[in-house]
Amino acid sequence: MIVDYGTRTIGLKIVFFGPAMSGKTTSIRWLFTVLDVYDRLTAIENTVGRTMFCDFGTIPIPIAGGWTVNAHVWTATGQDFYRSTREVVMVGTDGIVFVADSQESLMPENVASWQELMSLLENEQRSLPIVVLLNKQDMHNAVGEGTLRKELNIPDSVPVFPTIAKEGRNIMESFRLIFQNAMRASVLAQST
Repeated sequence: MIVDYGTRTIGLKIVFFGPAMSGKTTSIRWLFTVLDVYDRLTAIENTVGRTMFCDFGTIPIPIAGGWTVNAHVWTATGQDFYRSTREVVMVGTDGIVFVADSQESLMPENVASWQELMSLLENEQRSLPIVVLLNKQDMHNAVGEGTLRKELNIPDSVPVFPTIAKEGRNIMESFRLIFQNAMRASVLAQST
């Protein structure tokens, strides 16, 4: 979290992380569209429209006392070809939204991505809040929360939201929770 007393703004970085094609970009596009800030979203894509480095944008959220929290929202590409970029995108993160693909056949990709995330977080000096989106719940072979928790070894303290990103199901709810948890954790870290 970065506090600028001159402009009365607080910068908070939230990263959407997960395997390729799990719905990270779809989730933030829906979020930015519904909040009417789509013009603040930038995508760095390859020639076939897939995220090459990241998507990023800022959602301004007014708070008490004339302050604004600028939620800087990023996606980390899920493609293995761009794996080296994920570590760079994670720098300065205040909260993480892990987007898993509900398709049973893609569970190994979810597991590998979760393990990579846990590896990246090993060197963090503080515990970062995480929420998990179990996306594509509209698929006929979608796994449930219990299966995902067991396969990825997700602690009970980490909330899991069943989502359908293209419809916005549980996207706003999960964003509100990660925003609140990231603010709370960042304020606690600043005060110690």
